[in-house]
Order: sequence, then C-alpha cells, then structure tokens
Amino acid sequence: MGQRTTAVDLTFLGTRGGIAVRSRRHRRHSSLLIQHNDARIMIDCGADWLGRLSSVAPTAIVLTHAHPDHAWGLAKGAPCPVYASKETLEFLHRFPIHDRREMPRQKSVMIDGMRFKAYPVQQIRAPAVGYRVSAKGTRFFYVPDVAGLPDAPNALRGIDVYIGDGATMKRSMVRKKKGTLIGHAPMTVQLGWCKMAGVRRAIFTHCGSPIVRGKARVLSASVRRLGREQGIDACLASDGNRLSLSGGARGGWRHRARKRA
Repeated sequence: MGQRTTAVDLTFLGTRGGIAVRSRRHRRHSSLLIQHNDARIMIDCGADWLGRLSSVAPTAIVLTHAHPDHAWGLAKGAPCPVYASKETLEFLHRFPIHDRREMPRQKSVMIDGMRFKAYPVQQIRAPAVGYRVSAKGTRFFYVPDVAGLPDAPNALRGIDVYIGDGATMKRSMVRKKKGTLIGHAPMTVQLGWCKMAGVRRAIFTHCGSPIVRGKARVLSASVRRLGREQGIDACLASDGNRLSLSGGARGGWRHRARKRA
C-alpha cells in the first residue's frame, strides 16, 4: 500500500491512447491514480493493466467507458469495487467483477472520501462519461476520451485542473454518425471549453500516435503555446507524472521515471 496522504495526489499511471505505438514516456494505457488519506482510486484500467493491478493496489476502480484501453484490464476480475455507468457495466457483463457499483449521471457519489460526479460526453461507439472529482477544497475534471462535452461551462465551472484527451493537438478527429458526434476533440477545442469556464490549467493524457512518436520537447512547447493563446497553463502528461493538489492551490508537478512492469 502507498503512504497515507492528506493532500490529493494524482499519479498518471499511463498516458497512451488506444494505439499500437508506444514510447518510454507514453507506455501504458491512460489511467489516473488518486491518493487521499487511505484511498487509492484508479480511474480507468485498460488492457495494459491486465495482471498488473497488484502493483497499483487500488481501493476502488472507476471507469469512464468500456473500450479495451479503458476497461479490459478487468477481464480477469478486480480486487476492489468497480464503479461505472449502467451502460459500461452492461458492456462488461462477461468480466468476473464481483463488486459492481452503478454510477448515476450528474449525481454526486462518495468513493473512499472523494466526491465523484459523472457527466455524459460524446465519444466514439461506447457510451462514455467524464468525472468531476473533489475533496479537501480541490476540484478537477477527468475526461481522457472525448468528442464533445455538452454544457461544458457548467461541467467545468470552478474546477482547478482539466485533464483531457491528448489524441490530437489541432486537427479535429470528430465526425458525425447518425447525428451524434464521435471521435476525438482536438486540444484547441478543449482549451476553448476551459476558457469559457474560467479554468486556468489543463493537462492532456490519452496521447495519440503523433504525440507518442514525436519529440517530447517540441510537442511540449507546442502545447504550452496553444494554452498561452487562451490564457491557460497547458501541458502534456507522461507516464509517472505526479500532481499534488491542496485547497485549490496550483500544486507541484513532478516527473518520475516508472519502472517497466
């Protein structure tokens, strides 16, 4: 188990999207670990995490949707309660998850001392949600896979950090299928949501092929520049990055090398 912490500590366990290519900085499927007091809450558990959950030791797992890179690490079960929308739990009905807990939409649910509120998002094929998470006066929004965020100003109002979809920087990967938006909103669009809601900090995970293959310094500078254009402190996450939040403060951003499992 990890050391008890009274702050809200976030660790980016993985930052790679559902793509074949990987790199040292973006090796594992996107997943976030929240540590607060004795809680170790894992958001998303993709196929890369199958057989590796003992190293994370989660007290709860929360899923955004049922895609392989977000949920298939649970194909052999889970060592703790699993929280997800009704649709996601139905998609995963064959998985031997013994403690399934349904997450209602836009209603607060307490999980190990953290308050989660699920917001439906437009996304490809599988019904998905983003989570507004709060504790100890800190608030962040986690939505690693998104084409559109209905009512973004309300969903993001008052949050300290937006953690979003890093599939593409400027090129839109969004299209319409039967009248519904699917794909991935570019970072520029997501930064626009943040600007409308008054969010001053954005971090992008779930990185796409151009970012995973690219030169880290060049890409990081590009993302910072895109953020500055909208008055937002923006950056790319990589595996092992840590962020400590306390009472709405900016918090420290730490780089840490991860051992390969």
